[in-house]
Amino acid sequence: MKNILIIAPHFKIEYTAKKVAARYNDVDVKLALLNQSIKIARLAEKEGVEAIISRGGTASIIENTVQSVPVIKMEVSPYDLINAVYTAKKYGSNIFIIGFQNIIEGVGLLRKILNVNIHIYYINDEHDGERYIKNLINSGEKIDVILGGTVAENLALKYNIPTVLLETSAVTVDSSIKEARRIIKSTRKEKQKTEQFKAILNYISEGVVSIDYTKRVITFNSAASKMLGIPIEKALGHPVDELIPNTMLPEVLNQTESELGQLFQIGKTQIVTNRVPVIINNKTIGAVETFQHITKIQEYEEKIRGKLLYKGNIAKYSFSEIIGESEALIKTKERAKMYAGTDSTVLIVGESGVGKEMFAQAIHLESRRKKGPFVAVNCTAISQNLLESELFGYDEGAFTGAKKAGKAGLFTEAHGGTIFLDEVEDIDIELQGKLLRVIQEREVRPVGSNRVIPIDIRIIAATNKNLLIEVENGKFRRDLYYRLDVLRLKVPSLRDRGKDDIKLLSSYFEDKISSRYNKKSVKISNDALDKLQHYHWPGNIRELENIIESLVVLNDSVITGEDVEKIIDEKLEGKNSECEENNSDHTDDLEEVKKRHINKVLDECRGNRTLAASRLGISRTQLWRILNDK
Repeated sequence: MKNILIIAPHFKIEYTAKKVAARYNDVDVKLALLNQSIKIARLAEKEGVEAIISRGGTASIIENTVQSVPVIKMEVSPYDLINAVYTAKKYGSNIFIIGFQNIIEGVGLLRKILNVNIHIYYINDEHDGERYIKNLINSGEKIDVILGGTVAENLALKYNIPTVLLETSAVTVDSSIKEARRIIKSTRKEKQKTEQFKAILNYISEGVVSIDYTKRVITFNSAASKMLGIPIEKALGHPVDELIPNTMLPEVLNQTESELGQLFQIGKTQIVTNRVPVIINNKTIGAVETFQHITKIQEYEEKIRGKLLYKGNIAKYSFSEIIGESEALIKTKERAKMYAGTDSTVLIVGESGVGKEMFAQAIHLESRRKKGPFVAVNCTAISQNLLESELFGYDEGAFTGAKKAGKAGLFTEAHGGTIFLDEVEDIDIELQGKLLRVIQEREVRPVGSNRVIPIDIRIIAATNKNLLIEVENGKFRRDLYYRLDVLRLKVPSLRDRGKDDIKLLSSYFEDKISSRYNKKSVKISNDALDKLQHYHWPGNIRELENIIESLVVLNDSVITGEDVEKIIDEKLEGKNSECEENNSDHTDDLEEVKKRHINKVLDECRGNRTLAASRLGISRTQLWRILNDK
C-alpha cells in the first residue's frame, strides 16, 4: 500500500487523479462513491496508508469511517466553478446546483458575476437530492440544467434532465497531494517525538504522573507504575485522587507556583516529589508530578561525594563563557587555546580582576586533562605557615593539630589534572624552592614524611605583578620564574578591550544579577552605558560586576547615567578612605587623594579633560569643581 490513497467518486475525477498521481511514487487512486468507499478506506487504514484524499460526501463518509488516518478534502477551485457554470448556461439560464456543502459552497457568488439564475440546494445524501428533484418536477418549475457532483449527475440522468459535472482540475488534485504529503511529514515528526518522549519517560528512574484540567491521568510512566504498584493501563484516564491516596497534585491546578522537593508518604515508603503546573496563555491546563524514593536520592548523594574528594576540583568556565568580542580578547583566547593543546606550564599575567582564573579553567577544559580535577589555590588567601602543608599534604603527627590520618596535599589532589596557583608572587621565598622541585621532578614529599609521591599534573600560575621586578628586588626566585614563565598569556585589561566588550559584559551582569534578585524590570539606559564605557576600570571585570550589582540593588527600573556617576564616586571615596586608614602617617586629606587620582588619569589622557572625565565616569563640570576646590 502506498502512503497516499485518492478515492475518486467519479470516473472523470479518477482519470484526472491518475494522470496527476503518475508524477509521484507514493500515490494510489481508486474509484468509489459514497458508501462504496467505506470498505476501501478501512482496508487502506489496516494496510498502513498515511493519508486519504477524496471530495464531497464521499470524503465526509471516509472521515467518519477511519479514525487514525487524516482525510484531505479536495476543494473545487473558482476556475472549476466558473467553467462548469459557463457550460451549464448553454442549456439555459435557470440552473440548479445540487451537492454536498463542501463542494458547491461559494457558487452563490457567481450569480451576479455571470448574470445567471442559480438555485442552490445542499444535500446530505442521495435521498435528499432525489426528494428535491421530485418536488421541483411536481411544482412545474422549469429546470434547464442540473449542475453538481456524481450524485447530482446520476439523479439528472434518471429524470432525463440535462446535467453538467462539477469536475476537479489537475491543479486541485496536485495541490491536495502536496497537502497530504505535508500532513504525513508533520505526523511522522509528531509520532517520532511521541515515541522519543515515551522512551525517555520509561527510561528515567523518576516516577512521572501528569493530569489534565479534569484531574484525569494522561501520563504514567514505568517507574511510577513500579513505585505505586499500579499498572499503566489502569492508571491512564482515571482521576488521580482515586489512584494515589492523599495526593496533592490536583491542588497545583489552582496555582501558578511549583512545589519542589516536597516529602510525601506512600504506604511505608517516603518519597521526594516535585509538582509543577502546566500553563498555556496564562491558564493552567494540567499538572505534572515527578517523584523518587528518598533512599535513591541518598545513594546518588553518596556517589557524588565519593567522586568530589575536594571541593573546588571542578573547572566551570570554558572559552565560550569568556564574554567579549574585542580583538584583544579574541587574540588572547586564540593563544590560550593553542596553549591548551600542550602540557607545558603557563604563566597568566594581568591586572587584578581581568579573569585570569577563568582562562586557567578554560585551558584545562580544552586540554587532554579535562576529565581530571582542576584545583585552584589562592596563594594570598592561605597563611604562609599553612600553605606548605596545604600544597604538599602531611603525615600523621607531622605537627601539633595535624589530623590523625594525615592529609593529602593539593598537588596530590590535582593528580591527572591541573593545579592553578593564583597570586603566585606571594609564596614565601623558602617555599618557592620546594615548589621549584615539584615543577622539576613532578613529585611531592608531604610535610613530616620521608615518602615521595609521584604526580602527573599541569601547572598554571597567575600574577598581577611584574615578576621580573620581584626577582630584581629579591622577593622571587629567578630559577622559579623561568620555570613558570614557559608559556606566557597576558589577559588584557577591561579598558584595553574597548567599549563593545564593556557593553556585552554590562548586559550579561545586568541579566544575571537582576534575575538573582528577581528585579527583571531593571534596565541600563544608553546614558548609563555611555558612563560605564568611558570609565577607566582599575578593578576591571570584578569592579564592573560589583558596580552593576550596586546599581541593580539600588534601582527598580531604568539605571541612569547619574546613578552610575554616584556609585563610581562612592567607590572612589571608599577606596581613598582605605588608603588613608592603611597609611596612618599620610597627612593628605580625602580630597587630596582624590585629586592625585584624577591627575593621574589626566596624565594618561595627556591633559584632555573631556576624555579624563569620561574615563572617571563624571561630568566635565564635576572634574573642574574638584580640581578647583569648588
